[in-house]
Amino acid sequence: MKKIFCALIILAVISTSAGSLEKQVIRLGMLTKLNSTEEQFTETWLKTFAPHNEILEVIVKFYDTLTSMQMALNSREINQMVLPDFTADYVMKATNDYTPALVLHSKGTGLAFGFRADSEELRGKFNEALRHLRDNWTLSVLEGIYIASHNIDDPEPVKFAKFDNAETIRVAVTGDLPPIDLIAADGTPSGFNTAVLAEIGAYLKKNIQLIDIDAGARNAALVSGRVDVVFWYEVDKSSQVQADVPDGIILSEPYYEWDKFTHLKRKTKEAASSGGWKIFNSDFWGLYFNE
Repeated sequence: MKKIFCALIILAVISTSAGSLEKQVIRLGMLTKLNSTEEQFTETWLKTFAPHNEILEVIVKFYDTLTSMQMALNSREINQMVLPDFTADYVMKATNDYTPALVLHSKGTGLAFGFRADSEELRGKFNEALRHLRDNWTLSVLEGIYIASHNIDDPEPVKFAKFDNAETIRVAVTGDLPPIDLIAADGTPSGFNTAVLAEIGAYLKKNIQLIDIDAGARNAALVSGRVDVVFWYEVDKSSQVQADVPDGIILSEPYYEWDKFTHLKRKTKEAASSGGWKIFNSDFWGLYFNE
C-alpha cells in the first residue's frame, strides 16, 4: 500500500509540473540586420522557426561584429549566437569554446553585392562578371578552396591586378562572415572575398580597393559614398521583405547560397572533455542551455 501511495504522489507531482510550464526565455545573438529592428526580427524568427512553440520566448540581440557577439556569448549576455553554417564551422574550428545547439533550415538564403540606386551600370558589370565566373567554374573552384576546405589557417592574401589609368572601385569588406568574408589576424583581407573580387577586377579591368568596416556599418559606408560596393548583404529569396537590405539599395545576383543556420552555445566542461558529444536526453531546455 505504501508503494502505491508513493507512486500516486509522484504521478501527481509530474502532472502538476507538466501542466504549469512557464515560458522559457532564450536570448539569441545575430549579426545586425540593416532593415529590421531586434523586435521585428524576433517576430520574423518565431514565425519562421517556432510558430507553434508557446512556451518559448525569444529575444534577439543584434551585434555589429562577430567579435562583439562572441564576447556577448562568453559573458552570458546571450545564450546562443546564430550563424550561417559555414561561419559556425569556421568559428568552431578556430576555437574550442563552442558547440552546436541546433541547426535550422532556411531555403533560399544567399549573399549578394550591394550598390546605391544610382549605380545600376556598375551593378550590371558585376552581374556580367559573376555570370562569366560561374560559366567557367571559377566561382566553384574558389568555393572549394576557401569555403569547403577544412583548413582554418589564414590563406595567403590575393594579389590584385593593377590597371594604369583605370577606374578604382572601392569595396567594403567586414571580416564578420569567415571564411567567405575574412580578415586575417594581421588585419589583411584574405578570404573568399578577396579571391572573388580579384577575379571580378581582372575581368572588368578595373582596380579594386578594399575598405575594412564593421558588418553593422555596411549601409552607412555605402550611402555616404565612402565605398562604391558592399561585399555582402544577406538575401532571403523566399521573402518579399528583406531584413538586411534597406530601401535605396540595389543588389547583384547572389554569388553564394546556403540553407542552414547553426546555433552555437558555450561548451560545457563535460562536453569539452568528451569531445563535444553528449547523450541525448528528454530535458528539452537542456538542449538550449549549458546551465
